[in-house]
Amino acid sequence: MSGQMSGKAVIRVDGSVLATENQATLTMQGVNRSPERHGGETYFTEEETAPLMECSVLITKDTNIAKLNDMTNVTVFFEADTGQQFVMRNAFTTEPLALDSSGKTPLKMSAESVDQI
Repeated sequence: MSGQMSGKAVIRVDGSVLATENQATLTMQGVNRSPERHGGETYFTEEETAPLMECSVLITKDTNIAKLNDMTNVTVFFEADTGQQFVMRNAFTTEPLALDSSGKTPLKMSAESVDQI
């Protein structure tokens, strides 16, 4: 069977499309499991993980770096070119953005949850 693989994404914050590079990453909430050996048996511990979205924002004359830095309690829609859609609720920027001459800046966001829609 053949079919399209995801190669780019459209990211919307509170309905407005972000000007981003084609590639972006969305990691859903879940758990990290760490294996441990005790008495010849393998056990594991779990640690909850928060959702994370990473992309590169293109810096144009219309890019408001301060607004992107200050985002809290926003809704983010992540749509892959395969048609898969996800929503991040109560999302927020996790790290300050840098303005430099490369023409783009990394944006990292987390949220209360990520759900496929």
